[in-house]
Order: sequence, then structure tokens, then C-alpha cells
Amino acid sequence: MTSLATPRTRRSLIERWIDALLDPKRQELTVILSLAVYAAIWTAYRTIATWPRDLHADVTELYAWSRHLAFGYDKHPPFSALVARVWFSVVPVSDLTFHLLATVNIALTLYIAWRTLRRYLPAEKALFGLASLTLIPFFNFIALKYNANAVLLPLWALTIHCFLRAFEARSLLWPALAGLFAGASMLGKYWSIVLVGALGLGALLDPRRARFFGSPAPWLMIVAGGLVLAPHVAWLVEHHFPSFAYAAAHESIGFADNALDTLRYLAGCVGYAALALIATWALLRPSRAALAESVWPADPQRRLIVIVQFLMIVAPAPVALASGIRIVPLWTMPAWTLLPIVLLSSPLIEVGRDALRRMLLGATALALAILAAAPGVAVAIHVAEPPEPFEYASLLAEDIAREWQRRSSQPIGLVAGTTVLAENTAYYLRTDTRAFETTDIAALKAEATARGAALVCSAADQGCLKIAEQIVAGQDQILRSKVWLSRPLFGIAGTTVQDVFFLVLPGQAAAKAN
Repeated sequence: MTSLATPRTRRSLIERWIDALLDPKRQELTVILSLAVYAAIWTAYRTIATWPRDLHADVTELYAWSRHLAFGYDKHPPFSALVARVWFSVVPVSDLTFHLLATVNIALTLYIAWRTLRRYLPAEKALFGLASLTLIPFFNFIALKYNANAVLLPLWALTIHCFLRAFEARSLLWPALAGLFAGASMLGKYWSIVLVGALGLGALLDPRRARFFGSPAPWLMIVAGGLVLAPHVAWLVEHHFPSFAYAAAHESIGFADNALDTLRYLAGCVGYAALALIATWALLRPSRAALAESVWPADPQRRLIVIVQFLMIVAPAPVALASGIRIVPLWTMPAWTLLPIVLLSSPLIEVGRDALRRMLLGATALALAILAAAPGVAVAIHVAEPPEPFEYASLLAEDIAREWQRRSSQPIGLVAGTTVLAENTAYYLRTDTRAFETTDIAALKAEATARGAALVCSAADQGCLKIAEQIVAGQDQILRSKVWLSRPLFGIAGTTVQDVFFLVLPGQAAAKAN
């Protein structure tokens, strides 16, 4: 006979978990296992909640880049593609493993944050702070889409950790590592200049700056970072800085719009951190003296942490106003790992076992509640949000593969079309992709004839269809097909999308068909 767990039993399980987290001998393993469970919960959520849709084009774009590694790409520097390449050399390519890549990335970031927290906080405060980070959606919801923003999470956390270590001790290892990870962060996304600027300005404002800048540390950072960046810089020069042009394209219309965008940026930053801030205040109720001491600590290392955290969030605002560049709070995703130290490190703030228990219970309950809601989220997406064509690309890929295999035993050479639909379809066909927007059409026609290709367009995209017709003009053995695609969910019919695809058989296959 099976008995249900009583509330007392459940409480004892929680107490045993807290005991293990606080036990120096078991703490590290327990934190790692807890983060593994956290990653599993969010992997399950992402898989279920996005069941009605295929992967986002930002994600499949990385897969396309990872098939042909380079020192740079038109939109972003190469680090995110390199991570995807390494990851898929270990695990098979699938939607699930892409979701898992995102959640492992989050868990790794939280573990690095834990190591930093533990260096400056006692165990209770460090655990409380780690749990509070899970209340910030950058460490779950938003980072579940692995892209050039998400890749910065562990890189910034590592750079910050090594920089703080380098400032504390006269060691050659930590500044070299700080420079290496700072360079890698720049290879993730150019927004990382904010991190480099915050660390540099924080060092200049620190009263220990003479000792720091008189040591080899800052020069080691510069050299290590420069060596990491050198191949990408050479690529930029050779290709006339295409990713710089993409990064600079985010401009506001005028000063008034720019000022409004900047205010929205600052408000959005507060909004993203709001739940963690409210929960911390509600559970600890710090005094005014404690708050004042947290804002401007007497200890120089803690003050450096406060300055760096402040600069990573606020410094982009005046730069945006001066330059006219539009900034969005989403870009601060990797900039929050020091927040628990800022909030908790004051000796005037105490975190007792009861407060720790409440924070852990709240964070755990929230994650489990969100997981339980995943089927409802999937249904809501399915019913309320009509799919974009690229969100049914796996269905289009199935039709293309079926028709191709009837006509050719060779693999499909590439998929071409408007960027997002082509990238997603190519991902599900596990082949190369070309975008009509950025590819020379004559060269694409020659490549399609030589390798074979599928040209894909939304049926409503007349511009795409016009280019596709140009490519197939005069070709033999062309199949043109219009398809209606729909995906049911839990017995509920889905919205239908209409796509058109053209199959261009490769040279040898076309000759045999004749």
C-alpha cells in the first residue's frame, strides 16, 4: 500500500536539502545537482511550451554558421557559432538538444555566479543570492533561446570573476584569464564593450588603482584579449566590417525618440530585476543604514563590485544619448551576476535559515508552477498566435525531402530563400542555406545548378517568388509546388500557412532524369 507524503515529510526533505547546501563537505555537489535539476525543469518547459512551433530563426542561424566556421559573419562575431559546433560534435542535432544547450548555458552561468558569490558572501547569503538570480528572467525564460545574447552569460560571468581575482592578488593567471574571457565576450557580441568599459572604469575609480595599473595585470589583460580578437579583426578588415554595419544599424529616429528609448531601457532594466529585488526586500527587510552601506560600502573590493554592477547597467544610457544608438534592456542579460553581492554583502544584513528556506521554496515553487503551466502555454500559443512560415519549416522540409527523394539519390545541396524561412528549412534538412537578400543571384543560380537546391518562399511573399523564378528560369527538371501546412496540437487544429518551393536537381541527377 502506498502512502502519500505528509507535509511534515515534505518539510523534512526541504530541510535535508538545505542541510546539504550548508554542509561544507556536501555543498558543492549539492549546488551542482540542484542546478542540473533546474536545467532539466526549464528544458522540459521549453520543449513542451514551444511544441506547436519550430525553432526560432536566431537559433537555426547558429546551426548554419556552425557548419562553416569562420572568424566572423555578416551579423555577429563567431563565438556563438563555435559553441554550437562544439556542442553538436558531442550530441546529435535536434530541437531538444538545442533547448538543452540553452539550459546548460544558464546552469553553467549560475554555477560561475555561485563561485563568485561564495567568494564574497557566507554560505547562507550566497545560496540566498543564487536563488534570487533565478527570479530574473534572463536566467530562465529569455535565455531559453540560445543566440548571440545568451552566449554572453557564462563569458561575462567568467570575465568578472577573473577580473575581481586579478584585482585582489598579484598573480599572472587571473589577469590573463580575465583578458582571454573578455576577448571571447567580444567575439560573442560587440555589446561586450560595455563589460570591458565597466571593468576598466571601475579599476580607474578604485583607490587601489596605482598598485593595479603599476602591475603587469592590466597589460596581461590587454595582450590576452588582443590575441583572442586578432583573427576576427583581420577578418573584419578583409570583409570591410559587415558586422560593424549591422551593429550600428540600431539607431533611433531623432533625439526625442532616442531619449524615450533610453528611458525605456532604464525602466526595463528595473523591471527585469524587480521580482528579485522585491523578494529580497520582503524577506530581509534591510534597514536604511544597511541600504546606505550597500550602495557605498566602506570595503574597497565591495565598492568596486558595486561600481562595476552599476556601470554595466547604467553606463550605456549616456553613450546612447550621445551617439543616437537605440539600446534595449534585453542586452543587459549577462550583466546581473554581481547583483546579489551588492544587495547582501553588507554586514548589517543578515540571512537566517528561515529567510533562506523561504527564498529557496519560493524559487522552487515558481519554477515548478511554470513547468506545470507549460501545456497551457503551448495551447495558448497554438490558438492565439498565428504561426509565421518559418515556424512550420519542419513540415515544409518533410515535403521537400519526400519530393526530392523521388527524383534524386543525392543529398539536397542547399536551401535558398528569404533569410528566416530558408535558414529554418535548411536546419530541418540538415543542409546549407543561402539568403536571397545577401547573395549574388547569378552566383546562387550557378551553385543551385551544380549542387542542387530547394528554393523556398511564403506564398504571399511576391518578392521572394520573383527571385526564385529568376533562378529557375531556363533550368531543366524543375519542380514547383505549393503546399498548405498545418499542425494540430492535442486534437486542436492549427492555423494553415502556405508556402511555395522549387526543386533544382543537381547537374548529374537532371541529366539522368532526361
